[in-house]
Amino acid sequence: MPTLLELAEYVKGSVIGDPNVQITGVSGLEDAKPGDIALVASLRGVERAVHSQATALIVPVNLNDVAKPAIKAANPRLAFARILEYFAPKKAFQPGIHPTAVIGSNFKGENVSIGAHVYIGNNVTIGQGSIIAPGAVIEDNVHIGENSIIHANVVIREDTFIGNRVQIHAGTVIGADGFGYVTVDSKHIKIPQLGKVIIEDDVEIGACVTVDRATTGVTLIKRGSKIDNLVQVAHNCQIGEDNIIVGQVGLAGAAKLGDRVTLLGKSSIVGHLQVGDDSVVAAHSLVINNLPPNSFVSGVPARPHAVDMRIQASAGRLPEILKELKELQKRVAELERKNLS
Repeated sequence: MPTLLELAEYVKGSVIGDPNVQITGVSGLEDAKPGDIALVASLRGVERAVHSQATALIVPVNLNDVAKPAIKAANPRLAFARILEYFAPKKAFQPGIHPTAVIGSNFKGENVSIGAHVYIGNNVTIGQGSIIAPGAVIEDNVHIGENSIIHANVVIREDTFIGNRVQIHAGTVIGADGFGYVTVDSKHIKIPQLGKVIIEDDVEIGACVTVDRATTGVTLIKRGSKIDNLVQVAHNCQIGEDNIIVGQVGLAGAAKLGDRVTLLGKSSIVGHLQVGDDSVVAAHSLVINNLPPNSFVSGVPARPHAVDMRIQASAGRLPEILKELKELQKRVAELERKNLS
């Protein structure tokens, strides 16, 4: 087991207290036990942390006096993540193709792991070090880069390109037909979906996500973006670099997100809109207009967050305002009667 000093060096932090204390695990404060190191993300949590059973703490650099051994880190959450990574069990990579897998013609894949009951179509390329978990379906003309993980029961439709170090979690569907119809005489005529999906390097996509193929052209997810579970990405959407998209977000067709955009849970973007770089859309919000860079919006429809907060505060006073209005109407009516008399 590592010492506190070894972990501090691993996360580029410094030690408070005994550097030789042994650390056997990492946990949250609520379930910490002796031997664990736990995170204190802000000064407000120090007292609770000191009284926890954790043997050591990860604390901000501006904290100098702690009644337990600790690691001071410039970014405590990052240090916590790195130490979790340190203690995470390493899954052994076992290259090979399970005998129950079905592999189409012109398959290219050396030093890959393909699990039980995987289906791989024709003209598929899988880069070295990649893992295809049991039950996954990879259709024709798909490219998957190196060191990527396709989890169980993922479906990757034809003509999809996936980069290096991509992780796609169980039950997700990449490249299904976009939702496009022309209505004629009350009948819905399907628009063929002939485009493709491109997912660049270092993207992670959660469980049960749907990323639709483009009608024509490309549905694009750029490098480093992270998508939570149960997200809908419609046809021809473009998601910029290093986006964070939280659970149950919906992007309508051809919505375009800049770089470093954050969409919080259950927010939605209307089709063909653009959201500028470094913008944040609060949970449950509905974006119905283009957003410039560095926007922070909330509400339905989405407005600048400060404006929406004032509207919400005013809405909370509506019963009181209505009561005051009725009183004013009553007084006006009395004044009018007096003037008439």
